Amino acid sequence: MSLKSLTEKVESVAETPIEEIDRNTLPKTKFTEAKMQEVWTKFTKLLIKNGDKSLASILAASQPTLQEFHIYYALPNNLMGDQLDRLKPKLLKFIRTTLNNFSVDLTVTVEATVVKKFVYTPQEKYMKMLENNPSIELLKNVFKLDI
Repeated sequence: MSLKSLTEKVESVAETPIEEIDRNTLPKTKFTEAKMQEVWTKFTKLLIKNGDKSLASILAASQPTLQEFHIYYALPNNLMGDQLDRLKPKLLKFIRTTLNNFSVDLTVTVEATVVKKFVYTPQEKYMKMLENNPSIELLKNVFKLDI
């Protein structure tokens, strides 16, 4: 075994032609969004069974939606999106074979999350409490409290 043999092996693998698959010749069985979500859940359970609980939690983070044969899935952050991108080929293969539709595609989006605003000053705390319970104003007036 030598370094040269390793590079020769890599070159031989790189020279192997990748077969182009014409998706138009493959089956395109129709299915419903409910059936797609059932298959999604089945794949999630399969991940849990195989010990990939973190990936399973990513798939359980929200519900996928379907338009035509295109699945849209939104996630709350980029880290989850990156992990799902690595899982995407296996997930698509499972969905396509289970639904017998090889035109299915998946788009993963990351939704901007709302930044939580913290209240620091007594005035901000009072306003936040007033938002949650308007009766606080009555309490302040009856006991002649100041902020």
